[in-house]
Amino acid sequence: MQKKIFITVALCLSICTVKAQEIPDSLAQDFRNFLAKNFSMYRTVNLNWETKWAHNYTFTQDGNELEKGKRRDLHKISFSTMIPVLKLKKVSLYANVQYRSYQFDAIEKNHSATSAIFSQDGYDYFAGGLNGTYYINVFNKPLALSASVIADGWDKGFGKVQGLLSAVMIFKHTKTTTFTAGIMGMTLFSSIPIMPVISYWHRFNNPNLSVDITMPSQFYMRYQLNSHRFSAGASMTSDNFYMKPNLKNVPDICYFSEATLNPEIVYEYIINKHFYLVARAGASMVMMAGLYSDTRKGIKVRNEEGQTEVEPLVKMKRNMVPFFNLGVSYSLFK
Repeated sequence: MQKKIFITVALCLSICTVKAQEIPDSLAQDFRNFLAKNFSMYRTVNLNWETKWAHNYTFTQDGNELEKGKRRDLHKISFSTMIPVLKLKKVSLYANVQYRSYQFDAIEKNHSATSAIFSQDGYDYFAGGLNGTYYINVFNKPLALSASVIADGWDKGFGKVQGLLSAVMIFKHTKTTTFTAGIMGMTLFSSIPIMPVISYWHRFNNPNLSVDITMPSQFYMRYQLNSHRFSAGASMTSDNFYMKPNLKNVPDICYFSEATLNPEIVYEYIINKHFYLVARAGASMVMMAGLYSDTRKGIKVRNEEGQTEVEPLVKMKRNMVPFFNLGVSYSLFK
């Protein structure tokens, strides 16, 4: 059962064009914006640069090795914006746009040649959509019903449209503790069940120290001192882009996805009431990675318990690598 949940989370991360926690996090802005003491979770514009250490990788299909290589000089530049279009007492509407640029060299180790799979040294990924939320009270508890429509693509054309639905309720909301729980589902894969979404925030007797959890995607212990905030914990993220691998028995256009677990240390600094500086350092560990068709369809296999699971058409494995991320954010609202 634990393995099934683990794979489900990895698939959701690899399929979504946003982090799994961004749905509850965007709702959290309206629910608990004062709790983070000026470090709001919602940022209007984000610009980040990230680098990873060089690492070896292996692609396999049906247990057979297709390519063993090395990726080096890895850099990623990402831009995202989430702009409020409509904010009423019970209704909010946000528009979001994302862009990511991946740059790296990939060498096939067996022949010391350019990778047949990563035949380019750069890949672009675009995504955009709308998120609408309706707020009501159920049993005297605030409930947010949210729906998102997201379309993505690359520099060679349009990709896929998907929908996400969520319902999140606040069960406890005080000056020191907030607890929310709900469910999230998506339209892209009918084989993926609805996922629970739980968030918990608590400030300890030391008012500068807090714990911030959004399950199943992140866990942090945070310490804030004036305009500085230090966090230690882990988050699950994903890197995705469309590509044309030079392989047989796979579609001409594939969707590469790499879902990772990232233990990290985070430093944030409030430059002024609108601008933030963020630095992250940690390790990147692959949960699930590989090539899917451009419709995100994989192959169905049965695990040891006889349950059906979806895996990539071509699997990728790599070792754990360090990473460093530096970014600046702008918040339209203080």
